[in-house]
Amino acid sequence: MKNRNWILSNRPQGAIKSGDFTREDRDMPVPGNGEVLVRVLYLAMDPAIRGFMNASGNYAAPLPLGAPVRGVMLGQIIRTGPGAELSEGQFVWGFGTWSDYVVAPASQFYVVEADADSDLASFTHVRGTIGLTAYYGLLDVGDFKSGDTVLVSGASGAVGSLVGQIAKIKGASRVVGISGGTAKCQRAVDDYGYDFCIDYRSGSDLNTQLDTILPEGIDLLFENVGGSLFEASLNHLARNARIAICGMISRYNASNDQPGPSNLWNLVVKTAQVRGFLVSSILGDRARTQAMLKSINEWISEGRLKYDIDIREGFEAIPDVYNCLFTGAHKGRLIVKVADPVR
Repeated sequence: MKNRNWILSNRPQGAIKSGDFTREDRDMPVPGNGEVLVRVLYLAMDPAIRGFMNASGNYAAPLPLGAPVRGVMLGQIIRTGPGAELSEGQFVWGFGTWSDYVVAPASQFYVVEADADSDLASFTHVRGTIGLTAYYGLLDVGDFKSGDTVLVSGASGAVGSLVGQIAKIKGASRVVGISGGTAKCQRAVDDYGYDFCIDYRSGSDLNTQLDTILPEGIDLLFENVGGSLFEASLNHLARNARIAICGMISRYNASNDQPGPSNLWNLVVKTAQVRGFLVSSILGDRARTQAMLKSINEWISEGRLKYDIDIREGFEAIPDVYNCLFTGAHKGRLIVKVADPVR
């Protein structure tokens, strides 16, 4: 058997192009001591992967040319090496590669308590790293307090859609989103519980809209986009505001260095706190992450937390699907189905 891989052939300049990846068939990997062989069922399309493709890397080492692209995956164990404390047939999620099969230490995977008939795709989203990102970023990093006024950029995206709902569950007084397009803003309000969503593509001045909608200012800003949206948000901070920086997707495909906000003095004026974060920093704490996922599962069971997953099919489609992250041609969490589970 051969193992299909999408290999990084060139460092992308701007948007990803067809020649930046090469499909390469390699020998089937064999698990060693403490390792497992996992068949990939779903691959998550994450904006941060774009940074790994640059020579400078992102928050992780740059992806070497000639290596399979890295990403979050959900799969099924089909073989175990000596000493691996997992079993064949178990479902797991964690970091892998854009491949049919992945070999890695068993310790880097989270076991999914589910069977083949469960909503396995949700473990690449709300029951996995995206749910943990929203929970941790809002409640821990953002130091959320009941009664806060919360602003979320990228409100209808995978993370933003959950952040708005969790803020409402936890007692926010007002939750406002920023998104691109009428349909996305409507979904943020109708499906994800936002009190209001600003369409930054409408042509209206964003600062004027924020003045009108949030006259008392922003207590907690959850930043996913960066750029001009971030700069406008900094103009409307309340005193002692908190800012949790999750991502800056507006600059991921930029071919030139992007200028930072010109109004950082507002952080001093409003005695605001800014903290960037990575969900990977807490994944090693199994007890803590399991407690977070327990709350998330309870909210889902109670019908208080909704989520959308946009599933595309086919290994060959992965590069084209990935670009949808930056054009907005998707709804919710974007993933690719690679294979069906073994029953």
